Amino acid sequence: LEPYQQTYTYDTGSNLTNLSHQANSGNWQQTLTIHPSNNRGKENNNQNNFDANGNLLHLDNIANLEWYYNNTLNKLTKADKPNIT
Repeated sequence: LEPYQQTYTYDTGSNLTNLSHQANSGNWQQTLTIHPSNNRGKENNNQNNFDANGNLLHLDNIANLEWYYNNTLNKLTKADKPNIT
């Protein structure tokens, strides 16, 4: 565990559009695309990043996000870091 800072950006409809994470062990950023005719997230780069309710399923350093029926976060699984030589 280590201290970190997260910054969030929202569009004019109060939809999360960007999540930025800064920590000593590394930084990452996730950009979310919102469908123009509703408030649901849409697929980015041909990846299925959202469930049918618009809940985010993956982040760069998180392999899996699981949600309860009422769209509250139940569990997250961290992604394995690749070996860097």
